[in-house]
Amino acid sequence: MSKEPTTEHDRDARRLTRRDFLGVSAGAAGAAATGGLGALVTGCASADRRVTSLAPPRQATPVERAKAPVGPLPKRTLGRTGLKITAFSMGAIGANVDVFKAGLDRGVNFIHCAQGYGTLDRVATAIAGRRPRPLLGLKYERAGAVDWDHLNRSLEALKVDHVEVLFFPLNTPEAARDRAHLEFFNQVKRQKKARFIGLTSHSNVAPTLQAAIAAGFWDVLMPSYPPSPQARGALRPVLEQAAKKKLGVVAMKTIGGIAPNALAEMRTAAAQVLADRTVTTLCKGVLTFELLDACLGAATAKPTRAESTALREHLVARQGETCFLCGGCPPSQHLRGRARPRLLLCADGMPAVRARAVPRPAGGAARRRL
Repeated sequence: MSKEPTTEHDRDARRLTRRDFLGVSAGAAGAAATGGLGALVTGCASADRRVTSLAPPRQATPVERAKAPVGPLPKRTLGRTGLKITAFSMGAIGANVDVFKAGLDRGVNFIHCAQGYGTLDRVATAIAGRRPRPLLGLKYERAGAVDWDHLNRSLEALKVDHVEVLFFPLNTPEAARDRAHLEFFNQVKRQKKARFIGLTSHSNVAPTLQAAIAAGFWDVLMPSYPPSPQARGALRPVLEQAAKKKLGVVAMKTIGGIAPNALAEMRTAAAQVLADRTVTTLCKGVLTFELLDACLGAATAKPTRAESTALREHLVARQGETCFLCGGCPPSQHLRGRARPRLLLCADGMPAVRARAVPRPAGGAARRRL
């Protein structure tokens, strides 16, 4: 059995580039179609000899192991919007342009982004010249205010004249019921800068979504949907209500609390979400080709019983060490996924810590309260 790389040089040699990712995937797909497993290995080797030569004997590289889709990724209808969206979509926090391009090359057609992520220019680079243009969801980070400068700057940075969904980040039932958001959106829609209205929710998720469903004017919901059994159990009936009202659901934070290097468990957690047909798409920020490939695999295969058991054991082992982004803690105590032993416990028995308040940016002349 070969040893894992121990030096930084060895680890760099094993790190995949975008050319590796696309080349090996293409070679593997062609070889598998014509000659089975033996041809698969040969095809991968011919696609990129450097990657396979450094892989352990009889073990595939991360790209080879991934169950890459043959043909287009499966698409689902985003509720009453009618948009056909891939089951896996990409978030733009910390966006890596090469990984983004690889995901788009593999068929991903929806990206969620925000000016506050600091990556709109990278999204613009990744989508430039693509026809049809990938669908875009933009978080309007001035929820509760009218700020045309903020919206226009976001569109300019993306180098587009409109986005498909304009998302408002809201975390209370009162905010979800506030029709002032709809009034502002209608102005945006009349100017043809957005087509549909969406809501994102990171905390107090279930009651916020219930209020949004009852309000009747939201087209798309984007809830935090972590692997915590408590969080998913609370949200499941709410998502069923959303499906009955023909609302699109974009699930985020689906692997919160899973160890950063546990790709198999991440893939299983993502696959479990996508096995739920009330979810239209799973949106995940991906910084590496390995994680991208794991998420693409989750979009095309259901988890086995053994994989689900391994994930459950992983979560149990992590309990008490890591926040699972369940939304049970007040915002002032939210841990945001960082491991902190012996701290305040949240509603799920996970540790929580007081987070530093982030000041809202000062608005310009174009900003006013709704």
